[in-house]
Amino acid sequence: MRAINSGTSQSNDKDQLAHKNSEEWLGIFLQGQRVGYSFTRISSTKDGFNVENRTKYTLNMMGEVRTLISHLSARTDKAYLLTDFITKLETTGHSTEVEGEINGLQLTLTSYSQGVAQTKTMELTEKAYLPVVAENIIRDRNLKPGDEIHIPCFDPTTQFSATTTIKVIGKELIEVFNKKIKGLRIETTFMGIKTITWLDDDYRLIKRSAPGMMNLEMIPLTREQALAEIEVNEAFDLLSFVAVKVNGLMPHPQRLSYLKLELQEITSENLDLKDDYQNIMLESPLTLEFRLPVIDDLPDFTLPIDEHKEFLESSIYIQSDNAEIIEAANRMVGDERNAKKVVGKLVEGVYSFLKKNPTASLPSAIDVLKTKEGDCNEHSILFAALARAKGIPTKIYAGLVTFQGYTYYYHAWCGVWLGKWVSVDPTFNQFPADVGHLKLIEGEISEWPRVYKVVSKLKVKVLEYKEK
Repeated sequence: MRAINSGTSQSNDKDQLAHKNSEEWLGIFLQGQRVGYSFTRISSTKDGFNVENRTKYTLNMMGEVRTLISHLSARTDKAYLLTDFITKLETTGHSTEVEGEINGLQLTLTSYSQGVAQTKTMELTEKAYLPVVAENIIRDRNLKPGDEIHIPCFDPTTQFSATTTIKVIGKELIEVFNKKIKGLRIETTFMGIKTITWLDDDYRLIKRSAPGMMNLEMIPLTREQALAEIEVNEAFDLLSFVAVKVNGLMPHPQRLSYLKLELQEITSENLDLKDDYQNIMLESPLTLEFRLPVIDDLPDFTLPIDEHKEFLESSIYIQSDNAEIIEAANRMVGDERNAKKVVGKLVEGVYSFLKKNPTASLPSAIDVLKTKEGDCNEHSILFAALARAKGIPTKIYAGLVTFQGYTYYYHAWCGVWLGKWVSVDPTFNQFPADVGHLKLIEGEISEWPRVYKVVSKLKVKVLEYKEK
């Protein structure tokens, strides 16, 4: 009997070790179309685990094919709690690296962009897990249908920390490549995004789906299948997918002083829809109105502005205290200290300075300053850094914009404090930004996924407009 028990124990130990030392190749799909791959390796060490994750996306952006590669190398303790990491993001001509180390509950972050280092510290409320180890936690805790746990998670790419909810639902049939497979359904919510995962009896992944993120799916593939190149003519057209058609026509938004829209198929929950010039009129149906600011009616401030100081601070991606950023801001503005005139100079300065080029990246202001190119994300990040460097409280806005009045597209721009929060758009050299800008969220990179949750189902109806 002892021999049998001993043999069973050794077999279980081997099974556990196999789980703890694992490799996983996944294909990444949007709307059923392959857009890249994800590779994860978890290996046990004396003190815990090494976690490596590499992803690659290939996308068609405004007719240009772009790739975005991210690489995470992290260490955890034996309970999978994060201790330190290095994450790198690369696309053509752009590269950003962030290192993080946790001592107690203090996280020290150091970013490297174009050879420039920036260090910040932040306090965590509790030690956290990496999202990629969720399946290991489910297996190690032997979670069963009906179980629900809440664990702290930290995303190194966005530096976003939040509680993750994991619910075990039960077994069901799921379709994978036209085959029906029975799997255990797990529902995970992190950063406001719900992900559904199906695991087999050995807790191996069958499929992962995020319906709210443009129907993103991850499915196990062989290494060769995952690494197979995506042909240029087969790259997923991201811009067309996130386009939102308008029900009803309006004139070019630059001709308007007022606009009223009905937003269908969504609610205001978890969105930042209200500010000084964008207002919620009704919650059901969700109705918004937009008014064009009159700049001459705003008060005159002499810089720096001593209000909303949290939007003057430097961050990992908005390096407003960097010497080169400060020098560039001074170069664009000169000796001007009137806030409204400075904003105008910076909007025009960033518009003229950057080459308009679709870019698949997580931008940092220093990187944009040195590469001198980018799309709306890069324009907004650089403008925010320059404006904060001059003492103007500045936010990042993300949402949708319409150019001609019949389709809305994903877009990012900024809000500046001039007695009221005023939208400005350095990508199109607009101060103020026209009423065709539909703000959905405020915040840096960690907040941007909330936009994609909305655009995949949003419908827009024009109710009323007034020309200037």
